[in-house]
Amino acid sequence: MKNKGIHQHRFRDNQEERRFAEAWEKYNSDGSSFELIDYVLSQNNNRPEPCSDRDREVAATVIQWLGSPVGQGFLKELGYSTRKRRHPLWMD
Repeated sequence: MKNKGIHQHRFRDNQEERRFAEAWEKYNSDGSSFELIDYVLSQNNNRPEPCSDRDREVAATVIQWLGSPVGQGFLKELGYSTRKRRHPLWMD
């Protein structure tokens, strides 16, 4: 996993964190020269610069955290839920 957060040891006990992390990895490893994280952090979407390894680690950690019980509470407060949806960006 190239886009690895710092708490992957929690995957064994929290499959939702694993699901979020694997979805993030999928959308950052499509084989193109620039990845989603490069565009997210780019100041010029037309010509993104590759992000640093630290940027990649921080982003992956935050995305994984969204799958944690606390992260899920944060999303629910905003009106989001983790029920399965039929959407191209949602991993089954």
